[in-house]
Amino acid sequence: MAESLSPPFLAPGDGIALVSVSRFGEASVIEQAESWIRAQGFTPFRAPNLGARDHQFGGDDASRAADVNWAIAHPEVKAIWSIRGGYGAVRMVDAIDWNALRAQPKWLIGFSDFTLLLGHAFQQGLCAVHSWMPIQLPTSTPKSLESLADLLRGTPHVLSAPAHSLQRPGHTEGPLVGGNLSVLYSMLGSPSFPNLQGCILALEDLDEYRYHLDRMFWGLKRAGVLEGLAGVAVGSFS
Repeated sequence: MAESLSPPFLAPGDGIALVSVSRFGEASVIEQAESWIRAQGFTPFRAPNLGARDHQFGGDDASRAADVNWAIAHPEVKAIWSIRGGYGAVRMVDAIDWNALRAQPKWLIGFSDFTLLLGHAFQQGLCAVHSWMPIQLPTSTPKSLESLADLLRGTPHVLSAPAHSLQRPGHTEGPLVGGNLSVLYSMLGSPSFPNLQGCILALEDLDEYRYHLDRMFWGLKRAGVLEGLAGVAVGSFS
């Protein structure tokens, strides 16, 4: 992992670009996202190809990568927010201009399939945000909605969780990295898989059978990538 680069926090009026790196976004979702961004005092920008559709994708691979690169180059954009997850990030991640993003860091925001970009950003030494996306706006709690806005302003919330019988008590510190287990597992052996040495690994997943989860955990363990972890934070699994 390269030296950590934290993008600047956002000031009132700063731009947030909406992009689709995976599945296409419905017009209503895009409009809701723009309204929420304005309500937080920021300025929404639509990537040139946002709203396009190529089968299940938000445009073809080249167009989706071009939108991210457009947002990286845009002088008023300070954060790049994926409209939703799905599948497709792996098809365009290598066409992103990561050197340009390192030269002018901006917040990458998303989760689910976006885990691939979060991992790749971590390997590039870039801090990024594992967060809800516009598709979740109608179902996210007010606390969750506020947490993203406050983080972008530079006042992140302190996270806490109730005690669980399977928790291992203790104190640990380290970079927080991870995301969707299925996507992380698919990244094994690629340049996008994050170096987890000394890290706290955060994991979540959706709609997976227990034996699928077991297979993925064993795959990660046998690959040796879990050795040297500082800790594990387990989110929602269903």
